Amino acid sequence: MSDSRYTKRKGFGERIIDGATVAIFRRINRWVEWHRLPGLLGVANLISFRIELRAHNLHDTDGDLTQPKKECPFHPGPNTTKMRTTGGTQNDMRFPAMGCRHSRLGRNMLPLSPVQVGSDLLEPNPLLVSKELLARKEFVPATSLNLLAAAWIQFQVHDWFNHEREAPGGGDPILVPREGDWESPTMLLRRTRPDPTNSDPLNARFPAFRNDDPQWWDASQIYGETDEEIRALRFDPDTGELCRNGRLYINAAGFLPVVTAEPGAPPAPLSGTTMSGFTDNWWLGLEILHTLFAKEHNEICDLLATAEPHLGQQEIFERARLINCAVMAKIHTVEWTPGILAHPAIKTALDANWMGLVGHWFGEGLARKIAGFLPDGVIKDVFTGVPLSETDHHGAPYALTEEFSSVYRLHPLIPDEVEIRNHRNGRVLGNYGMTEIAFGEARRPFRDGASMSDAIYSFGTSHPGAITINNYPGFLRALELPPDAEGAIEKLDLAAVDILRDRERGVPRYNEFRRQLRMKPIESWDELSGGRPALAAKLQTIYGELDKVDTMVGMFCEPLPKGFGFSDTAFRIFILMASRRLKSDRFFTTDYREEIYTGTGLEWIRKTGMKEVILRHHPELAPAFEGVGNPFAPWKSSGSES
Repeated sequence: MSDSRYTKRKGFGERIIDGATVAIFRRINRWVEWHRLPGLLGVANLISFRIELRAHNLHDTDGDLTQPKKECPFHPGPNTTKMRTTGGTQNDMRFPAMGCRHSRLGRNMLPLSPVQVGSDLLEPNPLLVSKELLARKEFVPATSLNLLAAAWIQFQVHDWFNHEREAPGGGDPILVPREGDWESPTMLLRRTRPDPTNSDPLNARFPAFRNDDPQWWDASQIYGETDEEIRALRFDPDTGELCRNGRLYINAAGFLPVVTAEPGAPPAPLSGTTMSGFTDNWWLGLEILHTLFAKEHNEICDLLATAEPHLGQQEIFERARLINCAVMAKIHTVEWTPGILAHPAIKTALDANWMGLVGHWFGEGLARKIAGFLPDGVIKDVFTGVPLSETDHHGAPYALTEEFSSVYRLHPLIPDEVEIRNHRNGRVLGNYGMTEIAFGEARRPFRDGASMSDAIYSFGTSHPGAITINNYPGFLRALELPPDAEGAIEKLDLAAVDILRDRERGVPRYNEFRRQLRMKPIESWDELSGGRPALAAKLQTIYGELDKVDTMVGMFCEPLPKGFGFSDTAFRIFILMASRRLKSDRFFTTDYREEIYTGTGLEWIRKTGMKEVILRHHPELAPAFEGVGNPFAPWKSSGSES
């Protein structure tokens, strides 16, 4: 049920328009699916989905958001209204704990029964599902994308989701009996930690799990989540002071610093790995993007120091962070998402999300000029974009959701190996299996003589994997994590873990997932398999009943709309949550203005996309962008490959 505390009241006319839009497209979709509709009809159909999803698929899971969380106190500084706080507090000043660290993840769906959640973790055995339905048999490339697209989504997910896990030895681990090609007697997995502030591990309606990250789009994966982490990333070891003008520390060779052990102490598990805000599951792709956007932050700082001389050192840092965050949000909205969902209606709809239809057709400048003449609501959102509208939570306090986390399980994007080539002539410099460029070995190509430009070029001209059944990378199905503080090495089949996490956290299985999105459930194994008899037979043998098919498996099997890189089922969650990440955040709505960002900052955002970020720091890569419309599409190869 919608809570009036978290929504702006709609006028009578807007309610009539919303109701009519939903009713009309419900009828149309009985005969024609939305992605088969022409032009603006398809865009209008997406708007109708979003109206309906906002009404039915936002559920409040948290408690009193006016009081601080024990582990995440409110920021005391006088400048709080003009900055993103380290823990994510005080974004909404009426509910200052909303979206902060250790707040609960929300829900787009209701579990069928709280007592059933987690009771069927091993049915069917996730290791069997991994071997038979997920394991990559032969690499299937996504030929419309480049490998930066795969690195990018992991880079962003690390900003959004990080469930709290039980500490080693804490709680009862999940024991998965050996099955398929798993060699050990069991696979042991630490459980997701239930919200310890709740007296019952499952609250009355929802499994209660907390996000260890701030839930806002705040680039915490770069900046960290505490004042101490931010200070460490801004500290210059050469001067013994914070870097000037609010900059992050980049060494003379152009790299982020590395973790070092204390003098005289034995090496820590993370010694030698890159320092940044969040570095779990580190590999070369993350090394590239964390370094690139740390440099972008520094470039913004230098410009603000010159163009906005009234700002102090700390204010420069805070404004640069806001600007850098907005650049990333814009790139994700108008470049990455249309890149992986290459459908004409998607490009128009997402441009409209950021700059409105006016901005899509005539440029952001005109959209900003006319925004003040439009009433707030869906009309303003559509015509001039979310950043020029007012904040609205649409009836439930803002939180990222378990289902949103679920549909971002996109590990098939990761290839088995990466070929590094010279950006000038295309000559192969090295071919690396993924384990050779992961964790502490992420910089190995640079030690072997490659430059950062070579690495970026190689990602831009290589393909990720397609998000489909039987395309999950093999090395992730036998992943050995770096040793923990006690020296213990954890080995996991990550495909099986993905299945287990959805079951453990109460994400409905595939058919129920579709029902709660008001989509037609799958009625036969042939329909689920897309007419592939061998796959249909295997699915039936493993699951027995259609309603037992795991959501991730169903989405990977699902036939895709033309131009789509992932399923229409997953896309319904994106329709709702992608705009919500913007619409609920005052720094992307009410406070997306000159007084907060500075005029210099707003102009920087307007002129910047992924191509501009890359070429600002690596101008020698300009030839690779010739004829490339989207920076996440394959780039032009050079030299001997031409």
